[in-house]
Amino acid sequence: MTRALALDGLALLLACIVTAAPLPRAWIEDAYANGLFAGMNRAFVPLSNGVPFAVGDVEAIVAVVALVVWWVRTLRATRRSRRRRVAATLLAHTAGFAALGVVLFEVLWGLNYRRAPVVARVDYASARVTPAAVSRFSERIVAILNHDVAAAHAETLDREKLRAAFAPVVARLGDRWDAAVTVPKTTVIEPYYEAAGIGGQYSPFAFETLLNASFLPFEVPRALAHEWSHAAGFTDEGDANYIGTLTCLRSGDPLIRYSGAFWTYGELPVSERKRLHLDPRVIADFNAARARFLRHYQPRIFAMQWQFYDRFLRTNGVRAGIASYDFFLQLLVGTPLDAQGLPVLRVTRTRAPDDARSPT
Repeated sequence: MTRALALDGLALLLACIVTAAPLPRAWIEDAYANGLFAGMNRAFVPLSNGVPFAVGDVEAIVAVVALVVWWVRTLRATRRSRRRRVAATLLAHTAGFAALGVVLFEVLWGLNYRRAPVVARVDYASARVTPAAVSRFSERIVAILNHDVAAAHAETLDREKLRAAFAPVVARLGDRWDAAVTVPKTTVIEPYYEAAGIGGQYSPFAFETLLNASFLPFEVPRALAHEWSHAAGFTDEGDANYIGTLTCLRSGDPLIRYSGAFWTYGELPVSERKRLHLDPRVIADFNAARARFLRHYQPRIFAMQWQFYDRFLRTNGVRAGIASYDFFLQLLVGTPLDAQGLPVLRVTRTRAPDDARSPT
């Protein structure tokens, strides 16, 4: 028993080292993100895509059932006078296994949180985010919505077209490998997703993407491209929003382009949304999306979920927490694009200037 408790302590120590040890950013980018993680993505995403159900659901069910059975069988086999001591030992072992889970999370995906953020990679300047520039960008978004609404409703998503628009973006931003994109799946806890307002999730333990099954067709492309960004090793939510939106806006496909504009419109300044006029069909889409969201929305569950996720992001070095979701609009306006619709990179990446740091 002493040896087992020592192993539990070692697991906890290892988890602390893996999560807190300073690692060179160059090593994270070259050896991990473009090395180990890239290899795991290419090896395991196709395997996960070949399974018609959510592998993460199976993993979670097996883990929970195994834990419950282990505790129940052990306590039943223990004399009542010793159960309190045995329960304490079981708790220590459980903490040890949880620590190993943390280590596994870091190795499978979590170390990507230490990559340089997109804002430090692209030629972003806050000085470019002027009222005039925001107005021009807002006009572009509304023009896409009004122009593409009919064509967007006339087709279904071609994931290959989405991938074709996505791959050059992540390549420009630092992925020196062809990311294997995930096939969207639904989860057995879908009711919780809908109640908590969760649109999707990349599962690093299963190398798969879980997407809200109630999404309307025009909501899916940008939501999927956002999750693909995580699968490609970009962990920050604002970065994933930027990559997902830029992917859609540079696409020649009307459904994909419409989806990018659709998700972006709500982030535009209120003054711009009042100034610009939407086609009645676009307004109907926004009403339908709102009704879809509110159908199962539970305010208390929503607040609890996002408070938890805010703490999770801050723990993993995202100083802005869930506020990082919103920074993508500034990135879109303040970063120049080349003729291919790809972001222009910073000439020097050794030290990001003050306006190139993530929001705090």
